[in-house]
Amino acid sequence: MLLLGGCSVSVEEKFDQQIDFSRYKTFCWMAGCEFKVDGPAYLQDSLVQQRIKSAIINELATKGITLNAAHPDLLVGFTITIKDEQAIVYHRAEDSPIFIRPLEMDKEVIKYQKGSLIIGMADAKASSMVWQSHVSAYMELEPDLSEVNIQKGIKMALKNFPPNKSE
Repeated sequence: MLLLGGCSVSVEEKFDQQIDFSRYKTFCWMAGCEFKVDGPAYLQDSLVQQRIKSAIINELATKGITLNAAHPDLLVGFTITIKDEQAIVYHRAEDSPIFIRPLEMDKEVIKYQKGSLIIGMADAKASSMVWQSHVSAYMELEPDLSEVNIQKGIKMALKNFPPNKSE
């Protein structure tokens, strides 16, 4: 999330073209209005969870949608997935004229992670998905889960919500 790091970030959104999103004014969490975090173990830290929860509440509030467990118009859920990946970089002798590496040393394994943040919204009455954002990026092995980075990631995921129907 920024949690998804710094490099290339992609954002994909899907939404129901038939929905009038202006009618949504309140939301609650999908899991019985209980905030739950699905993802890697380091996301089980209560401070990190509070930062994610607050970032979603605050970003939706800027769009005129407030948390209301008694009468939600939308149910909001999110999932964070992290996948370990690696790349092998081969070095050629001409890349380093000063040092000559033995043959077994001319490759380097770089380990990294690919992270995804998915935020989905369902119409509370119809129980059907109306909008989804999927943000993915390459991350460092130990991502910076600061409040600022979490807010950036959530803001990016919700940037085009509610959708502009002309898109």
